[in-house]
Amino acid sequence: MGFLMRFPMDGKMTFEKKLVDKGSLSSDDESDGRPQVPKVVADRFDISRKLGSGSYSVVRLAWDRIANRYVALKFEWTKAEKTDKLLKEAELCQVFGLDSPTTTVHWCGSQDEYNIMAMGLLGPSLEDLFMKTCRRKFSLKTVLMLGEQMINCIEFVHSHKILHRDIKPSNFVVGAGDGQNDKVYIVDFGLAKRFRDPDTGKHIPFVKKSGITGTARYVTVNLHQGCEPSRRDDLGSIGYVLLYFLRGKLPWQGINHRDKKKRKTRIGKRKAATSHQDLCKSFPKEFVQYLEYCDSLGFKDKPDYDHLRSLFRKAASRHQLDFDWQFDWLTPRQKRKRAPVSGSPSGKVESSTYESYESYEDSYSSTRSGARPESDRGHKKRRKR
Repeated sequence: MGFLMRFPMDGKMTFEKKLVDKGSLSSDDESDGRPQVPKVVADRFDISRKLGSGSYSVVRLAWDRIANRYVALKFEWTKAEKTDKLLKEAELCQVFGLDSPTTTVHWCGSQDEYNIMAMGLLGPSLEDLFMKTCRRKFSLKTVLMLGEQMINCIEFVHSHKILHRDIKPSNFVVGAGDGQNDKVYIVDFGLAKRFRDPDTGKHIPFVKKSGITGTARYVTVNLHQGCEPSRRDDLGSIGYVLLYFLRGKLPWQGINHRDKKKRKTRIGKRKAATSHQDLCKSFPKEFVQYLEYCDSLGFKDKPDYDHLRSLFRKAASRHQLDFDWQFDWLTPRQKRKRAPVSGSPSGKVESSTYESYESYEDSYSSTRSGARPESDRGHKKRRKR
């Protein structure tokens, strides 16, 4: 039926109860020929309404009879074109532990025609907050604070010898409810991969490949050129996400073509032709320095995460901005409740709130030429426009 992976018992109930009260719990039919998901999973989870869906999976709210709380269950149809990602994702997430800024998996197994993973609930994604709550505008202060927390997240993932490989705004979420919505978490490890062999500790080899791994808008130029992703590329993608938040739109957005491969090629060409100076024009120089540092890294190099965090702190200091974690999406009441702090967001991370699929109320669909050799230190040369 399934196997128990880990199971924290101290989940919050108030916010999750409100979630259920806000929407219908009807069980709608699945699309794309997929069979109806089970109404009960493993004699433990009572399945209710859909929270979201992706290309190969659907996420539903469920009541955990053992823990006496709501969780999110992700269903992957075993007969889909691309399958078996879910069980691999759950296996990778086991290494993170409970007190971490990542996905917490409570249970994983198979039933009927589905692979299933049970996860804790989280708040909305940064994409939701940017597009809906803040109307496509984040302040410089919010972006700088986000930069530090996003680097914290990816450093944690990298410390476990894992690459995320799909950095984008919808894969970073905040905690659920007051006191947690100033903390950023990284989720969705469907494309994640170990960059070191767990037995030998050997780094994965540099290879040339066709196609790109991740979301074309945010992957680095290295990937467009056919390079295998590495730690430098996770960090470079974070830089593009931050500039998306500052600019409201990246220069290569809106490029369309009926052929997906040609569309990605055009995006890559436009990205390579856009200098860091042009991309970061009118923003603090530290953003140029951030991107240049990521470009300078070799395929196997360990990044200096402290250096990258210090860039955001320097920019904040020069613009007289305090890292008090008062983000743009917090309401005046929420800001008044928080005491000013200068370090990282206070309070221990709740182990029960580690997953979001766009938001609780909206589905994914409503929101969601040769490579350089390994010796090259990233993509350095850019043509100024």
